[in-house]
Amino acid sequence: LARIADDGTKMLKRTIGGHYGQVPKVAELVLNEQVEAWTLPMGSVSRMVRSQSTHSPGHITTIGLGTYVDPDISGGAANEAAKKSALHKKLVSKINIDDQAYLSYKALPIDVAIIRGTTADAQGNISVEHESLLCDQKITAAAAKNSGGIVIAQVKRIAANDSIPSRQVAIPGALVDCVVVVDEKDVPECHPMSYVEHHNSSLIGELKTPRDSIEKMPLNIRKLIARRAFFGLKPNTIVNLGIGLPEGVAAVAAEEDMLSYITLSTEPGVFGGLPASGHNFG
Repeated sequence: LARIADDGTKMLKRTIGGHYGQVPKVAELVLNEQVEAWTLPMGSVSRMVRSQSTHSPGHITTIGLGTYVDPDISGGAANEAAKKSALHKKLVSKINIDDQAYLSYKALPIDVAIIRGTTADAQGNISVEHESLLCDQKITAAAAKNSGGIVIAQVKRIAANDSIPSRQVAIPGALVDCVVVVDEKDVPECHPMSYVEHHNSSLIGELKTPRDSIEKMPLNIRKLIARRAFFGLKPNTIVNLGIGLPEGVAAVAAEEDMLSYITLSTEPGVFGGLPASGHNFG
């Protein structure tokens, strides 16, 4: 998106996302009212895409009720341009089922889906062995196909047909229209594992990072907040962490040697262990 934002508003009219901290150029367009923008819960955005993949009208949930996402407050609009958009009243609506209020997040058609994998064969089957996150590649591709759209997959390498083990195929070739192979010399820039790392074997489970090699969180106000939050947790609980201050809870849990007593998860779906922090978060 940052590359698209370089072109001003010629290629970007509206954006719907859960976080704009990693795309400052897009955030600048939002703040300057140059594009329509909404900030919705990441999980709900995922379910909106899944709904489109199943020809469902949208995602119905109690998530967001009474918050800024609630249409009675701002409907998730991040700027005035979004509030004036014809899409705004349709994107998140409030409905009632059996006397219970719910929010309905509208499924949106996808004309072009750009997904990422590691290896592709000539039939378009995609594996994800070097991707640090197993996200919504397949449901995004299915949503695009069910919208009459096309799917473009970026990969690092091409394999011979029938050489990718079937259990390792994350996106079937029937859902892929075009494969783009990143030149090896451009992989560090165009196909990194995260914003700051080209490849880290610990992020894909190839090895386990020694606990004592992980840098401790410095003692500052962020750590004090994280420690207070951590010591409010009960043993044998599952905790979902968001990016920013919440990730400090994981660092404190590791320092206190308490990771065996609580289960940490993150927004993208990583479950258990010690979540990465900073630009590797997730």
